[in-house]
Amino acid sequence: MHTEVGDSRDVGLRASKKALTWRTIRATALALFEERGFDAVTIDEIAAAANVARGTFFNYFESKEAVVVTYDAHEAEVQRRLLEQRPADEPLWDSLVAVILGYLAEFEAQIIVHLRLKADSPTLSRSARPMTQRLVADLRTWALERHPHVPEPEIMLMINVAVTALGTGVHYWRTDQPAADRIAAVRAMLDRVGAGLAAPGG
Repeated sequence: MHTEVGDSRDVGLRASKKALTWRTIRATALALFEERGFDAVTIDEIAAAANVARGTFFNYFESKEAVVVTYDAHEAEVQRRLLEQRPADEPLWDSLVAVILGYLAEFEAQIIVHLRLKADSPTLSRSARPMTQRLVADLRTWALERHPHVPEPEIMLMINVAVTALGTGVHYWRTDQPAADRIAAVRAMLDRVGAGLAAPGG
């Protein structure tokens, strides 16, 4: 029994160390990107500034673009919590709106950083698509389980429209706007399209 406890503690320590290294590399890279621009920073410079080997960088990120577009554990946990908190009898569209707005309220400042970086780098802008695909996939899994009576095509219509409204609203964010105004702009997009999608019983 003592050995099992020790092994469990070792696993937990290794996981914590890996998470710390992941966050250190990402934070270091984002700071460099903000200071000098995404395209001007090399992986070798990121590794050196984060005090890790080049090979260690690739243990955590498959590319420089992945540093920006990959979910971190905290983002994934916030998304999971937002989904789990929705009432079981809540219409699907209402849940999607609440989850999206809750996510924006939590990570609006990070999204602004990403937007600034993508605006200066066509390569990074094209690399942002996997994050959207991950969001759609996660919402699909949750919605199919939570709303088994809703046909999958209808579920995917709502999810795809909600994510498109989100992307459209964020695309037109201005960095000089108050955060509340930016989130309100996305809410307005969601409300506009949702008026035709929030069917009774959804």
